[in-house]
Amino acid sequence: MEFRLLGALEVEDGTTEIKLDRRQERLLLAVLLLRANHVVPREQLIDLVWPDDPPADARGALQVYISRLRKTGITIDGGRDGYAVRVPSGAADLDRFRTMVAEARALPDPADRGSLLRAALGLWRGELLPDLVDPPTRDRLCASVEEERRSAFDERIQADLAAGLFLPLLEELPLLVKTDPTREVAVAAWMTALHRVGRRQDALDVYADVTATLADQFGLEPAPSLRRLYSAILRDDLALAADGKASSETVPRELPVDISVLAGRDGLVHEAVEVLTRPDRDQAAVFHVWGGAGVGKSAAGVRIAHRATAAFPDGQLFARLQDVTGEAVSARTLLGRMLRSLGLTSGEIPEGLPERRDVLRERTADRAILVVLDDALDAETVELLLPQGPRSAVIVTSRAPLPELSTAVHRHVVPLEPAISRDLLLRLIGRRVRDEASISVLVDHSAGLPLALRIVGSRLALSGDELLPELAASLAVEDQRLDSMVAGDLAVRTSLDRTLVLVDTQARDLLERLSLVGVTEFPAWVAAPLLDTDEAAGEAAFARLVDLGLVEHVRQGRFKMHALVRSYAAERLESPDEPLARFLQAALRLLVVADDALGHGFTTAQAVLAPGEVGLEQAEREMAGNERAWLGESWPLLQAAALTGIAAGRLEQAVALGLRLNSFYIITDLREPRIEVLEALRTVLREAGELEWLVRTEICLVAALGSADPRSWPVAEESWENAQRSGSVELKVRTLINLANSVRRQCDFDRDKEASELALRLIDHHDGPAIVRHVILRNLGQNSAARRDYPAACDWFGQLLAECSPGTVQEFYGQNSLSEVLVKEGRFDEAEQALLRSREISAPMQSPYFEAQIDCLTAHLEIHRGNVDEARRLLDQAHGRFDHEPGLDIGMFLDEYEADLAMALGEVATGRRIRLKMLETMEERGDLLGAYQVRYELEHDPRDPANA
Repeated sequence: MEFRLLGALEVEDGTTEIKLDRRQERLLLAVLLLRANHVVPREQLIDLVWPDDPPADARGALQVYISRLRKTGITIDGGRDGYAVRVPSGAADLDRFRTMVAEARALPDPADRGSLLRAALGLWRGELLPDLVDPPTRDRLCASVEEERRSAFDERIQADLAAGLFLPLLEELPLLVKTDPTREVAVAAWMTALHRVGRRQDALDVYADVTATLADQFGLEPAPSLRRLYSAILRDDLALAADGKASSETVPRELPVDISVLAGRDGLVHEAVEVLTRPDRDQAAVFHVWGGAGVGKSAAGVRIAHRATAAFPDGQLFARLQDVTGEAVSARTLLGRMLRSLGLTSGEIPEGLPERRDVLRERTADRAILVVLDDALDAETVELLLPQGPRSAVIVTSRAPLPELSTAVHRHVVPLEPAISRDLLLRLIGRRVRDEASISVLVDHSAGLPLALRIVGSRLALSGDELLPELAASLAVEDQRLDSMVAGDLAVRTSLDRTLVLVDTQARDLLERLSLVGVTEFPAWVAAPLLDTDEAAGEAAFARLVDLGLVEHVRQGRFKMHALVRSYAAERLESPDEPLARFLQAALRLLVVADDALGHGFTTAQAVLAPGEVGLEQAEREMAGNERAWLGESWPLLQAAALTGIAAGRLEQAVALGLRLNSFYIITDLREPRIEVLEALRTVLREAGELEWLVRTEICLVAALGSADPRSWPVAEESWENAQRSGSVELKVRTLINLANSVRRQCDFDRDKEASELALRLIDHHDGPAIVRHVILRNLGQNSAARRDYPAACDWFGQLLAECSPGTVQEFYGQNSLSEVLVKEGRFDEAEQALLRSREISAPMQSPYFEAQIDCLTAHLEIHRGNVDEARRLLDQAHGRFDHEPGLDIGMFLDEYEADLAMALGEVATGRRIRLKMLETMEERGDLLGAYQVRYELEHDPRDPANA
């Protein structure tokens, strides 16, 4: 089977042409042929075949086209990473073209060399991929092949010039230069041919015309080599009459244009220039810059090179060690290019790799040359390209560390700090921007990557401010984020593709599966369940991702992956079910171990799934004795795991995670995340008809919303109805507890008492859960306190404390409630003992929320003892326990006792103002009991002269 790609795509099987009628099939085959015998990722193929509107099942549709191609007899291998077309040597015209060019370069005679190059170029029947893709996409796909064609064409011109074929060149070159005046080789050959046939003035006129065209149309100046040729013709230099061999004094100037704005790298550039230009070195200096995709290492390398050029008068060489597809360029090819840049003709460049290396070292032994090796893949290739003499220097950039470069200075380039990122973005936009909120989103999602910031900046520089919120919104959506990070030939996805080829299978699996974790920062233990391996192997896989800049090492045992890499990982992820199940099980296991160790006494979640050991012994050992701190650091991951489980339909694990987290949320007053996960669980459990799990979730949700919040009241009523439908005595008792709290907040004290008494009967006479009996006793005490029957309240709270487990949260609440009514009764010493016991219980839980409650209640006691200074200290202490604005419930608690203290100090106006503000807040919130109690204090506080 023969494939013709150099023009319109043609496929023949013997003498029979294979017809491919669908454009998508022709495009798919053409793209695979461009990288024949190499795997092309599925995502790249899908983006090319359906650039604007891919079908819902794009992978399935792609498979259909692959199957149709296979039915024609074309061999296409497929795997999880993509597809590869298998083409025997010589079966594709592109392969034959490359072979002929390589053979031509080895010919010493320029006439023979030009003839074979002409034959190779004759294989081209037109442009690549005609009518298959739009011009920008064609340019991106075919750039490297077109460059091969252009190089072969330039070499053919040089060979014809060396062979003395001046007249044919003078017929060909004028039209070629007119079409593309930037083709330096063609312009130089035309001028040289004119000079050699005695038309010196015409050669000078060509230079003048080309100079004017470059300035007018492109804003460019002629290349240094053309300027030197022009000067030589003016001098009528005898060297121009020679056989066309390049001068041994060729001075290459190959550095790419320096970018206009390089932010946050001044120190790196300064250090590098010092290292590269140090006068006392005895060998070529090597400065190695490495970092992850898009971090700006190449831009930094080019800036360093430009700053150091004055120290290297013999020239600067620049080589990219990967081609546009991310494939490694061989050291032999790179050496050939470097030697041509140093003035050797194709005939003077030896064939073998060792010989080429030796010639490079010989040519650079006494020169001061700066070499930039960009995007290196390995140290071995770099070593082959190093110049010999101590006057030379080398800048190497790579995505991974290259510790094997033993003589190099190695520097890791990291993402920019947010402030520097913001400054760079605004400079790239080039105008004043007022939408600071959108700018903050853009900076955040650009993750400190100069590549991402340049893409965003270039898009906004060409648009009005109306694009700002639209772009910010698209970056906030995970599956749109990478599509927004494209501008011209810049794309974050492409940069990440080129990094991923360096990653082994296990580390690649980890990268993709980390998108299941749901947070950007995570502990090392997540790798083990995601990879189904042990903890040590998981950490090793993390280390390999860190080396490539795909994951950031935050501190011992913790890693971070920015949002752009997370989106990329999520795009690539296939078959997530098993890794997700293992991860959720591991997260739940650690949560259960930590939650049980807190000793809080909450029992609603005890009936849900509690897995056994999952192979995370090291993680469990590190947690032991530090469970509270572990939960404080891990709850965002555990919350995300619960929500991920909900989305994936893994309800048993999701419910267990959500309800187990509820206990920690209570003792830390993390109200919003608590409500978020419980409401998400309630929604999906309603739809699934899982009545028992639904009721347990609603029980926790009522408490999370707070019985003072009117949103909790219908949930309490519905959960009671669902519990009756379930027939479970346990669930009936638990929902009655919530119902009692709910109706009390609505000032229905009779129904409150009835619900509590019914719950007690279900426990005492129908085998209800005795473990929650003390909660019902607390409700009855609160009912009595609300009716201002303080002796009865003291009795109920006393019974509670006699029945509940010591050291639990329930004893904590009981002691607090008892202390408050004891103060009302004037039994101050007993109240003090109750509060001291509360503080003992709270200490191991390390909850600022609990400690602030005790501070407030102790302040209340001291106010009534007349110790206002101590009360002031305690309230200040309560405020100081929060590094942010306290939640609404504890905030109202603080206000209640601030008002009490103000009245005790005679600051009546202040006390009334605080209480009136509390009343307004409670009425707006719909908290009937809270409003009733504040209004009572306003109207009955004897310290207020208005109540005299």
